[in-house]
Amino acid sequence: MQNQRYLIIATIDNIYTQNKSIDQNQYLAYNRDFVPSRNMPLSLFLSSETSSIEFNLIYQKLPANVTITSGEQKSAIEFQCEPTMTISRVHEIVCQLWKLNRQLYNVTLLDESIIDQDELLSEIGEAIDDLKLKLISTADVKCAITYQNETITISATDDTSLSSIMKEVLEKLLISVDDIEMFEFQMLDESESSINVDLDSTVTEIRTDFNITSDTLPFQLVKKEDEN
Repeated sequence: MQNQRYLIIATIDNIYTQNKSIDQNQYLAYNRDFVPSRNMPLSLFLSSETSSIEFNLIYQKLPANVTITSGEQKSAIEFQCEPTMTISRVHEIVCQLWKLNRQLYNVTLLDESIIDQDELLSEIGEAIDDLKLKLISTADVKCAITYQNETITISATDDTSLSSIMKEVLEKLLISVDDIEMFEFQMLDESESSINVDLDSTVTEIRTDFNITSDTLPFQLVKKEDEN
């Protein structure tokens, strides 16, 4: 297939629909090792650094059907792959697509039983044609960042700096990290007034400064030039 353009809201299904030459025995593979489901948004495959996505046509249906859910995400990730794929690779795929810090998450069974990273999908004792897994956060703290009409959840540790959290949020929004100086975090004080917070601060320092006891820290992401 030649280079093609799609709207940011397009899904994998739009590629199949646009390319009538793809027959029922052909599938679009990403990174040559998994076939994303047709309902997956193309935006999952984008980053703040690139606007192009490369798929390869394969000529066989891969036997393992994997669905991964997360309490932090609006929808599941579904794909097909070989039963020889490791849990570590599944972990890598979902953290890449959801743009998460891999060190703060584990792939588990639905009951949150931990699976060894080196295990193959065929070895975990679940039906390979309908394998349901879960991505859980291992972090003690979560940050709920509101931007426009969207709220993004970021897992963090007490030592995580706000600048690191800001970079992760921008990546999720497909905004270049080079533009970080154009944005700032704000919190509401007791009088509901917005206060800018220093990006060099850590989660612990913010908790202390604002007397926050909750495990979730609320921030507003504001574009500086939009301030009144």
